[in-house]
Amino acid sequence: MMESLPAVTIPTPVPETTEPEPTITPATETPVPLPTLPAPFAHPLAKGSAYFFTDNVDFHKLSVAISGTQMRTGFYYSAGTSTSPTAHLEAPVGYKYLMVGVDFYMTGINKEGKSSIFMTPMPVSFQLVHDGVFYGTLNASDIPGMEDYYIRDIGSMYKAQFINKDDDGSGILIYEVPQEVDTSDAYIAFCPVNDETWSSSGYYRSPDEWDCVNNVVVWSLK
Repeated sequence: MMESLPAVTIPTPVPETTEPEPTITPATETPVPLPTLPAPFAHPLAKGSAYFFTDNVDFHKLSVAISGTQMRTGFYYSAGTSTSPTAHLEAPVGYKYLMVGVDFYMTGINKEGKSSIFMTPMPVSFQLVHDGVFYGTLNASDIPGMEDYYIRDIGSMYKAQFINKDDDGSGILIYEVPQEVDTSDAYIAFCPVNDETWSSSGYYRSPDEWDCVNNVVVWSLK
C-alpha cells in the first residue's frame, strides 16, 4: 500500500505593490516685467529739465528743454487775411490737441572770434510717444491760412529759427492725438533734424551725425 503524501499548502500569492510616483510641484517663476518702452524711456528727463549739447563744430554751448503742456479741443489763430483775421481750428471727433512748450538757449561760446548765431533744429526733431505710438507735430502748412505762427492765448508755434547768446528759441509744439491720450504716461523724444536749406549757409547748427538710435533725448510729460 502506497503511503499518502503530506498535503502541501500553496501560499496565496501576494499582489505586487507599486510605489506611487512622488508628486513634484513645479517651481513657480516670477515673470520679469518687460519695459513698456526701450531705454532711454526707462529714465526720462523730468519736464522742465534741460539737456545740454554743443553745435556741429563744438563752438556754441546750447540747451533744450520741454516746459509746460496743455490739452485743447481747438484753438484760435491769426489767419493773416483782412476778411478773416482770426480763425478757429477744431480737433476732429475723437481727437484733441496736445500743446507742448520747447525752449532753446545758447548758454555759452567755446571759442572767441566766431559768429554767435545758431539755427535751431526743425519741429520734426520732436516726437510725442504714447503707448508705444509715435506722433509728429502739426505744421503751419496743415492749418488753413496760418501765416505768422501765432496761436491766441498760447504763443507762437515752434519753428527752426536763428538765436544768439542774447535770444531764446522758444515755441509751441502741437500734436493731434486720440482723446484717450494722457500726459501722465506720454513722452517727448528729441533727435535734432536740421533744415537742409541752411546746411551750406555757414550758420552753426546741431550736429548732423547725431545718433538718433542710441542718443535720443527723452522727457516725461507727467
